[in-house]
Parts: sequence; structure tokens; C-alpha cells
Amino acid sequence: MNINEGLKVLVLGASGGIGNKLTKVLLTQGYEVFGTYYKHPKCLKNLEVNSKFFKYKVDLKNISSIKRLKENILKKTKDLFAIINCTGIVRFEGSSIEEDFRTWGETIAVNLSGNYYLAKLFFPVLQKNGRFIMISSTDAFFGGPITSSYAVSKAGINSLVKSFCLWMKEKKIRVNALAPGWVETPMTLVNGRDYLNKVAAINPLERNAQPEDVALIIKFLLSTDSDYLNGQTISVEGGYTNQDTTLLLEEEVQEKK
Repeated sequence: MNINEGLKVLVLGASGGIGNKLTKVLLTQGYEVFGTYYKHPKCLKNLEVNSKFFKYKVDLKNISSIKRLKENILKKTKDLFAIINCTGIVRFEGSSIEEDFRTWGETIAVNLSGNYYLAKLFFPVLQKNGRFIMISSTDAFFGGPITSSYAVSKAGINSLVKSFCLWMKEKKIRVNALAPGWVETPMTLVNGRDYLNKVAAINPLERNAQPEDVALIIKFLLSTDSDYLNGQTISVEGGYTNQDTTLLLEEEVQEKK
């Protein structure tokens, strides 16, 4: 019998680049997966061929929508082993003050508040020794003049991880987050291949992450091998945050001398 047989996992954002790959990995590992989408159900077609996958629509900005998600899942199961929220949006600021305000509200609602709502509503149905995993970003470690709402929303996740692991201690639920750097997904590919190649060139591993790189670390966090890992935000970025990028300019100057 597969060690994961009977374990049920909720993956928010299964229609996205990281969430879709993660769901595929979990299904091969024997998990039963409840995957969500918001606008693009067609992106789940590759998952629906598996009888252990069930899809649901949810709007993380809307508490009522999350409550309906919970009600629908409880029709299938009485509890969950893990919740993994891969949902996230990024909007560029600067077009107008009014648009910036809308961007701020929507980004904080989806990327940050959605995690809070999920935790509060689903905590009663999470199993003892279960998992609650969120996706942060390396942007949380920096500022961004046209992505401040995104950076703040991800920095908030880094704080929620600490608070949630203390709040959920009565059920010994392991709460952790991953902070990916540049992952080649539809979200980042809009920047263009030339841009992503330049980003890869300054990474110590000389490549960007693929969704599977993130998925496999989440697979580890779901396993008993990670039982003593709790309340942490783990960077998944190939080491690029270890360098001061201005020193790259200094290297160029020294090479020209």
C-alpha cells in the first residue's frame, strides 16, 4: 500500500504553473487532491484524467466563496492532511493613483488575506500532524518601486508562518512557506525569454527554477522527513539572493582595468 494512500490535500491554484506541477507530483505519490482554480478551468484538464483529482472554483478575495469551498470539500471527506496555497497575483503599479489603490487592495486580498481566511476556516478540518504551506517570494526580502503591494503581501506571509505555527500547535500542524525566486511559469514568461535568460545568467546555478523544483520541496515538506521543520520560510532561488548585484557592476569595472 502507498504510504500516502488515503491522505487528502487541498491545493489552491492548481491551475497555475507551480500548483499544476505540484498537483501532478502529489497524484503520482498517491495523494487524493482537491485542486482549485479561479478563471481558467481549462488549465486543469491534464489533471482531470486522474480519478483522485477533484476541481473546485474559489475566489480567495471572497470569504463566502472560501466557505462554499469548505462545504463542498466536506461532502467528499471529513478532514484534510494538508493545505497548500499556490495562488498569487502580481500587478504593476504606477499608471494612476486610483489604479494603484485597486492593485494594492486586490493583491493584499489574494496573496495575504486569502491565507488568513483559509487557515481560520479550515483549521477545524486539518488533521493532527497535518501541514499548512504557503508560497512567499524572494520579493519579500527587497523593495519594489512598482511592485510594492506584491512585496508587502509576500512579506506578510513570512510573518503569518510564525504566527500560524504557534496558533496551530495544539494539533501539531507544521506550518511553513517557500520563497521562490524566478520560476519559469506563465506569470514570469510575460517578461520575455531574453529577460529570463539575463536573470538566469546572474544566478549561481546559471538557470531559473522550474515549477518542479518548487513542487519537490513541497513534497518533502509533506513527508515525515520534515517533521521537525516548523514556522520557517525557505528560500528556493538557486542562491541568487546571496549576492549584492551592485558587485556585479564592480566586477565589470575591475575586468576593464
